[in-house]
Amino acid sequence: MPKNKNFYLFLLSLILGLIILFFEIFYNQNSANFINNRAIAKVNDQYINEDQFLKYAITLGADFKAEEDEELIDLVLERMIEEELLVQRAIELKLHQQDIQVRKVLIEQIIEFILQLENLNPSDEQLKQYFINNIGKYSSDVELKIDSIFLKSKSEGSAMLGSEYDFELHQNKLDNVTSFIETYDFSAAKQKFNEPGFFIIPNGLIKYKDCIQYLGPTICNNLRSLNPGTVTEPIFYNNGFYFLKLVEIKKSLAEAKDFSKFREQIIFDYQNYEDDQAFIKYIEFLKSRASITKYDLK
Repeated sequence: MPKNKNFYLFLLSLILGLIILFFEIFYNQNSANFINNRAIAKVNDQYINEDQFLKYAITLGADFKAEEDEELIDLVLERMIEEELLVQRAIELKLHQQDIQVRKVLIEQIIEFILQLENLNPSDEQLKQYFINNIGKYSSDVELKIDSIFLKSKSEGSAMLGSEYDFELHQNKLDNVTSFIETYDFSAAKQKFNEPGFFIIPNGLIKYKDCIQYLGPTICNNLRSLNPGTVTEPIFYNNGFYFLKLVEIKKSLAEAKDFSKFREQIIFDYQNYEDDQAFIKYIEFLKSRASITKYDLK
């Protein structure tokens, strides 16, 4: 009788085990079906679902409107499959670990993803507070007094005009001007080296917008950040080389009442600031979860 009892217990355990195994298989299949019920392709172990397909199609500018678009749908899906195969192969080859360019693209994409999570829509109160806290960086008006020495390029009419080769061609002369300014002063150098140019920069104070008309936004923006008395390195512009001296600068600082005047720039600056803060916080979050060991490079 005990032997029979053990047999029945074993049989019961076996039946229960089979029931549990059947349940797990059934549950896992249902879960997989639920997760991938919108899958439209499978590449090795990776599914491509409908949402991914639609987002990808949108980035390509594809627009599916009718049944006759079946050929286009197949074409887009085939491209997704091919790209998925390439991605899988890249991971197999560990390119994301070894190739600098692949790592760069990957980092750029994850940064973009992090910043998209913020989805900023700042209120007027937030923007005004940011404006007040950073009011020193906003100027309602800027006037510049600029002195210049111009050297005409010998490469005028050539494809080399303004190139690195053009700088090298004039390097001795540019060095002579720099040395003369350091030995004597800017005015003496101007009297000795300056050549007639296409235009003459006025001697007195000029508005920032007028500076842009003469020298372009990049040069004028750089001049605006300099201290009075600073002489620039030789700068190529138009058809020659300029040494520019910022003689004087006048800035009228903005006031709280000027908020609306700078609103668009404030929104841009605020979003960049918040993006920077979000990125810093996310990096700190990742560091807090990671195990990091630094080794002596010596």
